[in-house]
Amino acid sequence: MQNEIKSYFKTILENYFNLLQQNKRAVSKKPTEVYLSVTESCCLECKMCNIWKIKEKQKPLDYKTAKKIIDILVDWLGYFNLTFAGGEPFLNKDILKIIKYANQKNIKTSTNSNGYIIDKKLAEKICKSGLSTIFFSIDGLEKEHDFIRGKKNTFKRVTQAINNIKHANSKIKPQVYINTVISKNNLGIITKLVDLAKKLDVKGINFQTLMPNFASTYKNYWWKTNPFWPNNKTWIIKNIEGLIEYKNRYGSFILNSYGNIKKIKSYFLNPQKFQQTEKCFVGLNNLMVDSYGNIKLCYEMPPIGNIFKNNPNQIWSGTGANIIREKIEKCKKPCKLLPCNFGYFQNVLKRKLKKLFINLK
Repeated sequence: MQNEIKSYFKTILENYFNLLQQNKRAVSKKPTEVYLSVTESCCLECKMCNIWKIKEKQKPLDYKTAKKIIDILVDWLGYFNLTFAGGEPFLNKDILKIIKYANQKNIKTSTNSNGYIIDKKLAEKICKSGLSTIFFSIDGLEKEHDFIRGKKNTFKRVTQAINNIKHANSKIKPQVYINTVISKNNLGIITKLVDLAKKLDVKGINFQTLMPNFASTYKNYWWKTNPFWPNNKTWIIKNIEGLIEYKNRYGSFILNSYGNIKKIKSYFLNPQKFQQTEKCFVGLNNLMVDSYGNIKLCYEMPPIGNIFKNNPNQIWSGTGANIIREKIEKCKKPCKLLPCNFGYFQNVLKRKLKKLFINLK
């Protein structure tokens, strides 16, 4: 009952703030969500991502540079949420020291991992680093996951990595979630993945949608040639409606709101209309920083400044940033369903829900 009530109010609030943000295009005085790129290296060869194919990779973020970036961000923003982005973040040899330093600055940290290299020893180090949240990518049961990840035993490795984190010999541990990219490869078993998340005893599961391969050249009507795009509309409706039924049953364990799940269905049923009509919110409350200190509002667009060369507040509110925001508003690419679009709403919703349920046990 409690989960149902929370989901109900979350849906109402999300719809309200979604409309408010769309109409006003309000830019926060300061961002509260920062994505820090730590490496472009990866140990898998996923079929829905081309990052592992990049030949001239961005240099990994070293500890000394990371400290400088974090110090500048803290002086500017105070408290903020910091997400370490990859590639596979734990391939960066300095990542644990970087996380620990951010933790010492009382920054809430998170990352996403494929789990392939997280054995018991590394899991213990991750826990002791003070990482707040970790999402593990699971895109199917064993057959489906191993196929799309491009290597055998990736399913066994990621599920073992989850258990390694949960049972690590550490007093502090990150909250563990699962992240799943919905595609033709796994659409028919998405409710089984919720069951798997329950079995693995994680905090929840989040669903994303198939996008054009990351680090690839964008092409209009890309979905028409993507082998993982689901084309059977009856099948799409049946399985997404099944996910909504699970949302009714499990509430906030499925991180996606009802509104978001409905958008996923609309996206798969008519991607062209979705791209033309849906708004993008990146750059209103979040930014990205790479290992050279370059600041972006969107991964797909040019930098708006450098954190080592320019005042970050002037970068955020400057002419260059506003020009990019105008381009983002007009952008017709499909990535409006990626997590970087929802930082604004998540923070507002958390504050509102906390007030609503402060006495609800």
